Amino acid sequence: MPPDGNQAVRVTESSPLESVLTVLRCGSCRFAALYFVPFYAAVVQARGTSFDYTLLSAAYWMVYSLSVEITNRLADRVEDAVNRPERTRLCVRVGWDTLGRVEVAGWCLVAALDVAWLGLNDSLALAALLALGIVLGITYSRGPRLARTRFVGLVVLNLVFGGVFVLGWAAATPFPHGTQWRLPLSFLPLAGVVGTFVVTFAGIKDITDRRGDLAVGYRSAFVDMLERNAAVRLWTLAAMPFLLVLAFTLMGLLPLRLLALTMFAPLSGYVVLALLHSVTPRERMVVRELFYSYWLVFSSTALVLFIPRLSLLCAATAAIAYWALATRWLHWTQPVTLSEIGRLPRTTRTRSATRIDATAWRA
Repeated sequence: MPPDGNQAVRVTESSPLESVLTVLRCGSCRFAALYFVPFYAAVVQARGTSFDYTLLSAAYWMVYSLSVEITNRLADRVEDAVNRPERTRLCVRVGWDTLGRVEVAGWCLVAALDVAWLGLNDSLALAALLALGIVLGITYSRGPRLARTRFVGLVVLNLVFGGVFVLGWAAATPFPHGTQWRLPLSFLPLAGVVGTFVVTFAGIKDITDRRGDLAVGYRSAFVDMLERNAAVRLWTLAAMPFLLVLAFTLMGLLPLRLLALTMFAPLSGYVVLALLHSVTPRERMVVRELFYSYWLVFSSTALVLFIPRLSLLCAATAAIAYWALATRWLHWTQPVTLSEIGRLPRTTRTRSATRIDATAWRA
């Protein structure tokens, strides 16, 4: 029987190294890559490459993402005991009290790194954005629990791309005035494209988390949408990022090279098919993992096309490589194989693609 979400005992004694690695797994350390790439892209465009900003930004987003995720683990103990028993077992192995201390230490370290950023650039805009980052990172799971709001949670999730880019611009730019506003303003159409992409597929995690969410009285808007006409709605949403790319390039708001993003349209279609046909918990987990990796690759490619710099290409490639290694060795899920991804449509082709059977979620 999986451990209860309120269990507060340590299951096994671990070495310090094993404990650190378990904390990294509990805290989904791979997500640092999603923050790092848009931040670094803005820094490269605003001031070029520099070793201090590269090193500090990599360290900052590792600590920040771990703090956000550990806070979420502690706040979602009840639903995670149902949705993610394998992750709950890792948390119990470390100890809930230990994770609580890690959470406090993490946010204190984020605050200290914020002071370091302000030492490099004492911009009031940067100070406000850094403070907002801490507030949103904590309230996403605690207090108002923005993750549990039906639409505000999606907006906050989108800040992982657009908001972090603006923060990178503020960190690398002296107090903004005049033409310095050109970069964030020119970035808005791209933020709309990637934001639409995230909104389209981010609800996949709500499907895999449905049982635990219901246990705490939360019902996802994405799950509601899929109760009726799921195929029509998903195909429409999946097409929107590519229609926006086409519209923005024709209007001159994005460079023509951004049309290369349309090469991802078949992959979006594949994710839609896999989502519509997935029934078993493992199949849904495979789709969830596919989306998260797709998110990093799609957003990184969009940024490299928008800011075609060799340094950004190298940084994005390194971030994707880190993601792959962390997913394989430092993540709480059983690794998803390429063969599992390839089997999804073939093994489920006889299932209905017009709606998702709500009774299957209770299995």
